[in-house]
Amino acid sequence: MLAKLFAFFSIALPLLLCAQPSPHEIAAHAKAAQAAEQRNDFSTAVHEYEFVAKALPQNAEMQSNLGVALYFNHDLKQAIRIFRRATAMNPSLLAPHLFAGLSLYRLSDPNAAVQELEKAVQINPADVIAHTWLGYAYTAQSQYEAALKEFQAARRLEPGNIDVWYSLGETYLQIGREATLELIAVAPDGGRTWQLAGEQSQLKGDPQEALECYKMALERRSDIPELRSLIADLGGTAASALGPSQNGTTREDEIYRRAHDAEQESRAAFEHVVQMAPDSYRFHQILGDAFTAEEKQSEAIEEYRTVLLLKPDLPGIHEAIGNNLLRSGKPAEALPEFEAELQLQPYSASAYTDLGQVFLIMGKDEEAANMLNKALQMDRPPIEVYRLLGKVELHRKQYQSAVENFTRYVSVRSSDSSAYYLLSQAYRALGKKDQMNQALQQFEKTSQDVKARSKAQARLQALNRQGEVTDEAREVEPKQIH
Repeated sequence: MLAKLFAFFSIALPLLLCAQPSPHEIAAHAKAAQAAEQRNDFSTAVHEYEFVAKALPQNAEMQSNLGVALYFNHDLKQAIRIFRRATAMNPSLLAPHLFAGLSLYRLSDPNAAVQELEKAVQINPADVIAHTWLGYAYTAQSQYEAALKEFQAARRLEPGNIDVWYSLGETYLQIGREATLELIAVAPDGGRTWQLAGEQSQLKGDPQEALECYKMALERRSDIPELRSLIADLGGTAASALGPSQNGTTREDEIYRRAHDAEQESRAAFEHVVQMAPDSYRFHQILGDAFTAEEKQSEAIEEYRTVLLLKPDLPGIHEAIGNNLLRSGKPAEALPEFEAELQLQPYSASAYTDLGQVFLIMGKDEEAANMLNKALQMDRPPIEVYRLLGKVELHRKQYQSAVENFTRYVSVRSSDSSAYYLLSQAYRALGKKDQMNQALQQFEKTSQDVKARSKAQARLQALNRQGEVTDEAREVEPKQIH
């Protein structure tokens, strides 16, 4: 038997060796793969690199090349498997970590993306793409300070990159918004809150409202030196009387300064884009964002349309158009925009939520429920999904499920009075009068809280919600329930 096995392997080994492709054949396939990449024929490139990678199974560089071709051929999950094979062979290669990070980010897995992109930055600290996409991944995790450091590093390496400058502006904006919300929580009617509201009013082009805010700020904080000059610059007269005691304002001042400085840095970054690249897609995106903040929907949509002409695959633009159309009361026109956004970002919880919301507004509850449940399967679904699902379940008379969704929502958004009213409706349908009354009490309390907010607080909170769109078109008007 051993003799027969030896005789078999003696015959089979030369045959196997003959079956191996020659170096010349391998090189030809590698050259064909590179040529296919140059003409953006990534399907062919994948086919050619598969031949090379099979012939050289221990070559990490060839595995990496195959992974890159798969990435550009939009086969992200297979690309990740190949990249991990390459990094197992050679952990010091840049491309597998970089492109694995990009793939994971596009699959809406920022936690895993961060791990790969951090390794890419460690391997090559001079790689602009690695820093930029690590910044994007940190942003997806809401780690704005960490993202800021990456975008700053990318700017130092490539100061002419408009995407980096735009990302810097957006990151500073988010840091400013977080600081603003903190200021509202610490000093909802404080002088610094009124001052910040005045600054925002000036930026919006409303000097009269800004003047009013600065005067209110001075009444509360006469120790703030710049308020008198701000009032005078707007043609007002500062009161001469001193304000109240200034004890315990250190934290308020620190938070205000953080919000103010972030706002200034954000404006500077956006202005740099405008000066550096007028008529670029980022320039028109900045204009679209500005018109959106000013509630000029038609002008915003026109700018975003221009962005798509210049860069059709830029994420977030179809969503921005759809949101502006919803604000204009045009859900049927918004629908194809949200569908186009989902095509660009098929793993985005936000894209599914937008579609769920527009279907809800259009009265298509089954379609809405389908989209919203898919949103919950994605990474970091927005809390608004539960409010929207609660409304769908109310329409479908699934009252217990509605209660569960509304309860989940108000556990995070405890100041949303309309959600408590909707919750009371669900409890009423279930015949749970005690819970219904408790929800109504919360509705009344939060409604009064809204009315009691200072104008400054309301103004700043509105600015921090400017990217949100509600579905109030189908909201039942609150009324007394007996």
